[in-house]
Amino acid sequence: MSKVVLAHGRDPEEVVFKALDELGISPRGERIVIKPNLIINRPPPVTTPADAVEAIIKYFAQVSKEIIIAEGSGWGETSDAFRDLGYEEVARRYGVQLVDLNQDRYEIRRSKQTMVLNEIEFPLTLIDCYLVSAASLKTHSSTKITLSLKNMLGATIGERVAAGKKRRFHRLGLDESIVDLALYKKPNLAIIDGREACLGGELSGVAKRFDLMIFSEDPVAADAVGAKILGYDPTSIPHLKLAQERGLGMAELSEIEVKELR
Repeated sequence: MSKVVLAHGRDPEEVVFKALDELGISPRGERIVIKPNLIINRPPPVTTPADAVEAIIKYFAQVSKEIIIAEGSGWGETSDAFRDLGYEEVARRYGVQLVDLNQDRYEIRRSKQTMVLNEIEFPLTLIDCYLVSAASLKTHSSTKITLSLKNMLGATIGERVAAGKKRRFHRLGLDESIVDLALYKKPNLAIIDGREACLGGELSGVAKRFDLMIFSEDPVAADAVGAKILGYDPTSIPHLKLAQERGLGMAELSEIEVKELR
């Protein structure tokens, strides 16, 4: 069974350390890439809080000498989000690199297993890394939820949506695009910050406190538990159902072991 840790609390460092210890996470010697949800330079819970990513950095600094924060914002400049949301300060404090994936070098990758993204520009920063999807617990107007899997739409090459580069996911199909990107590069670890959730809109929703964070090495299972917390049957979420069918993880709650930590 897939294992999900549901850790309650407000202090991000305490929650992150106890949850990742429970999962037994220890990618020694690997290059760690943390991908937060910084779709725009608006404060949490629209975006992933910098203190959550700081706690993740502290944990992985014990086992890795190279940690990168990488994002490609969709509704603005990534550099604005890094600056305005406290990520530049965190990066300076811990000596980690900030990478704008919209501007990253890339290689062309192709797949016959995908549904709509048969070819992508794959960011070089994501090659041979231990990838952490650090999402915020949010609802979404089109896909119902935007959690660890949908967060990876930002881990692609392209300017902001205003420049027309990332609209292709909407045109081709958001749910199919989410799953296809996971087939190219699935997060090794999903972390969803639900201390405050964003409800009723992905860019300007209302904050609701849940005082919890979700952790799993199965991002589909993590998102399934997040969907349940947000009031959805996970199997009613098209991209979760597709992801399970493609062997990317488990969306059926009956097949997920949930360990609660308080």
